[in-house]
Amino acid sequence: MKKKIISALLAAVMVFSLTACGGGSDKKSADGTCYNTYLDTDPTTMDPVKGNDTYSMGILRNIMEPLTRLEEDGDKQERKGAGAESWESNDDGTVWTFHLRDNKWSDGEPVTADDYVYGMKQTLDPEAGSPNAFYITCIKNGEAIYNGEKDVSELGVKAVDDKTLEITLEYSVPYFLSLTDTRAMYPVREDLVEKYGESYGANVESMVGCGPFKMTSWKRNSKIELEKNENYWDKDSVKLDKVNYQIVSDQTARFNSFDSGSLDYVACADKEWIGRFDKKDKVDVVEAPIPTVRYDFFNCQDKIFSNVNIRKAFTMAVNREDMCSVIYNDIHKPLYGWVPYSTSTGELGEYRAQVEEPLKSITEDPKELLLKGMQELGLGSDPSTLSITYTLSGTTEWTRTYATYCQQMWEKILGVKVELDFNEWGTFQSKTNNGEFQIAMMTWSIDYDDPMAMMEVFAGGSNMVPVFWQNEQYDSLVAQARKEMDEKTRVDLYKQAENILLADECVISPNVNECTHSYYYQYVKNYNKLASSTSGLKYVDTSAR
Repeated sequence: MKKKIISALLAAVMVFSLTACGGGSDKKSADGTCYNTYLDTDPTTMDPVKGNDTYSMGILRNIMEPLTRLEEDGDKQERKGAGAESWESNDDGTVWTFHLRDNKWSDGEPVTADDYVYGMKQTLDPEAGSPNAFYITCIKNGEAIYNGEKDVSELGVKAVDDKTLEITLEYSVPYFLSLTDTRAMYPVREDLVEKYGESYGANVESMVGCGPFKMTSWKRNSKIELEKNENYWDKDSVKLDKVNYQIVSDQTARFNSFDSGSLDYVACADKEWIGRFDKKDKVDVVEAPIPTVRYDFFNCQDKIFSNVNIRKAFTMAVNREDMCSVIYNDIHKPLYGWVPYSTSTGELGEYRAQVEEPLKSITEDPKELLLKGMQELGLGSDPSTLSITYTLSGTTEWTRTYATYCQQMWEKILGVKVELDFNEWGTFQSKTNNGEFQIAMMTWSIDYDDPMAMMEVFAGGSNMVPVFWQNEQYDSLVAQARKEMDEKTRVDLYKQAENILLADECVISPNVNECTHSYYYQYVKNYNKLASSTSGLKYVDTSAR
């Protein structure tokens, strides 16, 4: 087996699988070249305005065409035109003009500047309820519109003509181009949204794409199929004829499918299977840290977790080194900060190399913090009287093992009673968004390579992560960082904000920084190796199968 150790980030977008063409077979499918991949769970919606889960993002990156894409060139990245073939800004970077390509939607309709305008207006319209709005409040009047203070018609975006898009910002934004490939700035078809209403993005019939692929089938909790989009402007660069995602929540089933050749790729953190795959012929393994955080978050409106000392107690009771060893087989890294490793600030390099992880500054004993919080809430001094519910987004064997580990850890160290609440993803989202939880566990990945991608999640009470918390000082620091052009000053602002979020308020409990341990059959070429790359599966080639 050929082994590749890559010190850079691995693209989270490669977490997928397929069976329509025979994975390890030496013969090419009659349907042409295809890629066999998987999703852990079914996406909630393909509506880029309303969806915010990583599962739908992996699909959208392949069926939609953002203004730009961050593409790989060896070990480096370059921002290239996608929906836009060129762009320029005024001298102070507050007005950007994008010149669009001649691209078409998968149903043959032309992609116009109005489609991008409509997508951004929908994202910021409070009535649409987009969880992605916070990304683009930097657009002129964006924040006022999001807060209901101005009408969405006043947003600083306009179609100069069908092929010219103009975006006016409130201030210079050092990372603005990094926002142009987030779903907050995807084009959206107004006619289809009006036709399908609430069901837009919920099925194949209501969705058209304008990217390298088009979605042709979506069987809930079973599979999603994509085909090459012959109307795509750069279709000659697309080597795959089909991409079929199977929804496989059970990791053993995924491992067996990869081992038999039914999948072209699999991510693995199981020691036994790693040993097996490491010996497998014609397989490459890629190991790398990725900017993804596994974390717990607290409902700050809950009677018990409204208390910061109790939040700190549950956070510091986590033995992250032991968790990485016992649960993750030393694949992932312990994390004491919200911004993950390998996130860059620009010329100064990796943020974590510049800023110490805030949770390391909390030195109080977790049990003493709990007792202090109980006293402040008038709950006595007996932790065993507290019954805490831990809510999880899964029902798999791994999820149950992980939850039991946390349950025993908290009960042993803090002396509390912990009940486990297992849910399918849709139910989990509904519960957490409605505040029907105390502690919950989730995973978060950056959408663009800057600490702001993590910091603004909690700014302005956005509840992108539903912690139901807001802090004016935190908001002010993030607002300053958004428009600070000096990198060193911006890093200091990030540092202060992260300390408020964790060391002072402890709204969340980051536990693990994910590292990939992924396997690919060697006939899979041109997959992304950098996590911030946004070309998706556009260049993947399995013709050597």
